[in-house]
Amino acid sequence: MNEITRLQQLAGIVSEGEGDIEKVSVGHVDNEKDMLSKELYHIGKNSVEIHKLIKDLPDSDFPHWWQAKVIKAKEYIEAAKNYLEAELNVPEEQVAVSPEIVDNQDPSGVS
Repeated sequence: MNEITRLQQLAGIVSEGEGDIEKVSVGHVDNEKDMLSKELYHIGKNSVEIHKLIKDLPDSDFPHWWQAKVIKAKEYIEAAKNYLEAELNVPEEQVAVSPEIVDNQDPSGVS
């Protein structure tokens, strides 16, 4: 399965042949990819602007609440990136538990 097919599955897009694509959805449909893309653009733009603003300042003591916001934003963006990368890099072959393996030992000792 290639990356495009995997992204289509994550997005609920079903390909029914050459050129026939159907989006499987129930209820309200958002243009989430474009919305997320715009939000990420604004995050990046604001990050660059903040970086430029503080680059020319002398080393100073910024308020702790302000520093915490920057640190939290970094952690959130990293977590979102890590999630998406993990979803895109899931191995194609899932390891299934063999039905022949039976565990007759009850760890509770009740049976």
